[in-house]
Amino acid sequence: MSLDLLTIFVSESVSSILGWLGTGFYLLAYLLISINKVKANRYTYHLLNVLGAAGLIIHAIYMNDGPNLICNLAWLSIAFIAIISISRRKIKQN
Repeated sequence: MSLDLLTIFVSESVSSILGWLGTGFYLLAYLLISINKVKANRYTYHLLNVLGAAGLIIHAIYMNDGPNLICNLAWLSIAFIAIISISRRKIKQN
């Protein structure tokens, strides 16, 4: 998606808010797993990472920040792979 196309749907302030929300979701996920409130084999942790990555991806696209974009696309992919793995494991258990 080019910056021009993104600016049609997202303003700079919205992009910034989504970036900060993404950061908050990442930090919350890390805090919760660090204090054993969530587990890596459950959906909650990975959904927080998906939300975090999504917000930061939008902000990275808006800011034309390639390294940040690639890092968060990788993070998003890892979270989706984990969610699929958890889902498959639950299907096999049932």
